[in-house]
Amino acid sequence: MKKVKSILLSSMIFLNSILFTGCWNYRETDKLSIVAGAAIDKDKSGEISMTAEILEFSNERESKASPRRVTIKGKTVFDAARNGVSVIGRKLYWSHAKVFIVSEQVAREGILKVVDWIVRDSETRANINILVAKGHSAKEILKCPRDKNEARSFQLERAIVNQRSTSKATRIQAWEIVNNMSHKGVSVIVPVVELESEIGKEGPNVVGTAIFKKDKLVGFLNGEETKDMLFVQNKVKGGVLVRVEGKSNKEIPVSLEIFNSKTKVKPVIYDNNITFNININITAAIDEIGGSKDFIDESGRKELEESFENMLKSRIERLIARMQKEYNADIFGLGIKLKEDNPKEWKKIEDRWEDSFQNVYTNVDVSIYIRNSAILSEPLEIGE
Repeated sequence: MKKVKSILLSSMIFLNSILFTGCWNYRETDKLSIVAGAAIDKDKSGEISMTAEILEFSNERESKASPRRVTIKGKTVFDAARNGVSVIGRKLYWSHAKVFIVSEQVAREGILKVVDWIVRDSETRANINILVAKGHSAKEILKCPRDKNEARSFQLERAIVNQRSTSKATRIQAWEIVNNMSHKGVSVIVPVVELESEIGKEGPNVVGTAIFKKDKLVGFLNGEETKDMLFVQNKVKGGVLVRVEGKSNKEIPVSLEIFNSKTKVKPVIYDNNITFNININITAAIDEIGGSKDFIDESGRKELEESFENMLKSRIERLIARMQKEYNADIFGLGIKLKEDNPKEWKKIEDRWEDSFQNVYTNVDVSIYIRNSAILSEPLEIGE
């Protein structure tokens, strides 16, 4: 009898779980507009101007969506998002949004007003990619007409992800900005998007880095400077190093493809001075030689390795000095490294890390190993 009761009880629980459970936040999709991404600007009156890229389906059975871009105004980012229902006729649904583009003006005034809503609201996702527009409004970048049939937001997300192969931009999501703002040992950075012309059409190009103090934009890095920053951060996954060898009319451009990069940063404290030993080890291959000089034999490769090592060492030293003198911004996360390695010392200076960062010493050591020369094993010769 007990066995029968147990079976009946289990059956009732199973049926109740099917009949009475459901998603607590279930929404009818025909009452929502799915947002792929958004651009945040300010209008002349000082109000937030949000351009939302929404996906429209021609009918319920149609799986392919067409992008449509609408501009909404509001006193805050959240106010503009909610005002979307008055413009579109349906509430905006943010769970599928891939990117937020923030105008340079909004970023200089403070990016916190944008990311705060993203990480706080239950309908948005904290892993949305953030970009800063340079040279154009955020709206212009989202609406540029390179490919009208695909959502610009999806194109930008792909560009961000694929930058791993160039290391000229980094990927930063909303939660990372909020997280870095709460740490005293690192400055906020955000990738940059610009418009570039290609065969008579303008299209977005994700390259470079926006530098922030607290939550305010203060300057930019170009693509090569971004690569140097990523070397220090141990985040280079690929890319190309280019250097011109020789002098005057015998200059030879040489390109190395980066296969592997490993950076170790070790803080050393001596006599109240802080020095960061930055050791970078790179494995690369000769991918292009713009001349007939032999860099492929052992002596040629050694010459090339030393030349590229000196070049990269100088570039990184210049970038660190610039961040100390011009911006006083620790974009490398050296403060976090000090906290991890020497928490007692960090406790003493964390409240004045900005002042301390300007005076720290760095010792940069670059080691490059050229393992081969791609497919060809000999330099190309030019006939008479």
